[in-house]
Amino acid sequence: MAIEPASEAMQAAAEAFFKLLYVDHDFAGAMRGHTAPSFVEHNPELPNSPEDQARWFEERAAANPEFFASEKDWQTRFVHRFIVGNYLIVHYYMSVGPTDRGRMFADFWLWEGDKIVEHWDVVQPVPEKTESGNPMW
Repeated sequence: MAIEPASEAMQAAAEAFFKLLYVDHDFAGAMRGHTAPSFVEHNPELPNSPEDQARWFEERAAANPEFFASEKDWQTRFVHRFIVGNYLIVHYYMSVGPTDRGRMFADFWLWEGDKIVEHWDVVQPVPEKTESGNPMW
């Protein structure tokens, strides 16, 4: 199967979304500005609606402020980032507060034109040590 290159509109939208979500840590702005009305979420812990997701993150942080830093203070380390066909794929480490060991993520965002229509992710907590002795990134 041949993979078509991303359209210019999708590439530009994906770059803007990437900056908002992963660099600026503006989850609500990224989701509100870049998702289609038909958006489908596959993470079983998150609601389908981007508005409900934004509320979910806000409520989670408010319930445990000792663990969750402000979104702007989250630590992110990028491992891989690809725009392939209609997908933005991001593999990264993120920590959400000073006592958080962090997690490794692989996010898959499916685009139609300049809007995200579907999201899948794989999330793995960072352990204290690994059997291999290698870091997860």
